[in-house]
Amino acid sequence: MLPLRLACALTTAAVLATAPAMEGVTFTEYVKQEHTPNLKKIKENKLEKTKLKLGMIKLTDCVPIVAAKELGFFADEGLQISVEVQPNWGAVNSRVISMELDGSHMLYNHPIGAAIGYGVQADIVCPYAMSINGMGISVSNALWAEVAEQDPRLKEPGYAMPIGAEVVKKVVDARKGAGKDPLRFFMTFTSGSHNMNLRYWLAAGGVNPGFYEGYNDPIGKKDADVILTVNPPPQMASAIAGGNCDGFCVGEPWNMQVTLKDKTARPICPSQYIFRGSPDKSFCVAKEWADANPNTMVAVVKALIRAGQWLDESKEHRKLAAEMLAHKDYIGANVEVMAESLLGTYVYGIKADGSLDRRDEPEFNTFYKQNASFPFKSTAVWALTQARRWGQIPENKSDAWYFDIADKTYRTDIYRAAFSALVKDGKAKAEDLPADDYKSYAADCFIDKIAFDPKKPNDYLKQFKIGLK
Repeated sequence: MLPLRLACALTTAAVLATAPAMEGVTFTEYVKQEHTPNLKKIKENKLEKTKLKLGMIKLTDCVPIVAAKELGFFADEGLQISVEVQPNWGAVNSRVISMELDGSHMLYNHPIGAAIGYGVQADIVCPYAMSINGMGISVSNALWAEVAEQDPRLKEPGYAMPIGAEVVKKVVDARKGAGKDPLRFFMTFTSGSHNMNLRYWLAAGGVNPGFYEGYNDPIGKKDADVILTVNPPPQMASAIAGGNCDGFCVGEPWNMQVTLKDKTARPICPSQYIFRGSPDKSFCVAKEWADANPNTMVAVVKALIRAGQWLDESKEHRKLAAEMLAHKDYIGANVEVMAESLLGTYVYGIKADGSLDRRDEPEFNTFYKQNASFPFKSTAVWALTQARRWGQIPENKSDAWYFDIADKTYRTDIYRAAFSALVKDGKAKAEDLPADDYKSYAADCFIDKIAFDPKKPNDYLKQFKIGLK
């Protein structure tokens, strides 16, 4: 019934060539650019709306929006764009639904939560996937010391990845036995990628992250071994520095911030070792907005596709992207911190001699290669399986129900129209467009070695030891 594409993410060499050490890289202060919209395109493509306000959260993976604006890709399509920083994912959700924002940088499962009525019932669509991978789980220095006692190999740099949550389970069990408070982890949004990534990692190691009790439960603590709490991405660093959590899951630059600058925590497992090729951020709009502005929608996606291409073309482009993001109107964080993951490296800690345990991780941020920008409907199916697994969907659903929600939320038709126009313009290669809307992942893409076949969501759910079926 549904075409199936069996693939895992490619090897690290497929994304960027060997990543350089950060030493010796010189950054310059970025000056924002202004571009005049192409008036010919407005008339030629019958754009319904040309002045748009787009949202972003202070995370490195907002960069396709920033790059498309700063490089003039939006202007090439006749669009005049303003980018507005948002305080948290809840605000983003509300402002996209109300169309106060024309569109925004969002979590890949924002449209899913809205579609199933978890927290709020609304119609949000995803016509463009902004990135894959890109999340990190970090733990406080105190918790790292505890897990290193459980696994002595972690006391010396160069330990192999992944680090499973089995080491955390030993700490959890010890605390329970001693009558101590449970560990507390922060994530960024209940129906969000960081929540699901953290839960997947914990459960794969035997730690129950807790179940939600239906559509109106924002906490999800039933049977929990640990406590998971929402916290906005830019506030993660201060939260762990203040001792308010033992760890968190968030995108960059906040894992590198606490490792390199604050020195209050360190990464324990980046997302590519939990689900290699995992969806993360998307560009989303209200369905009502997409329906009212179909030509403008295609123009926006064309510009974003070009931005993703540009980002994955070279390290020089990634360096410039880091400089863009460091501007005060965007993220405004330390450029060296943001450049770590963008340039294909990741720092796992600071060695006893003060040097960095820096490793090549060129898959960490991927924006176009590996079909990273294509809004696979299988992404929606996977998001729904995890929402069911943790009780955000309180009852069992048929396989057909999963496919129906995927069709409503992940708009591959819009992406395909935009991509075809770019091919016609000579700005994209036809062979870069996937043939199928559904993609499966082999067992070795996941930390728990459970393969994902989007054609069989209920059979997939039955394989998890921890989780609802």
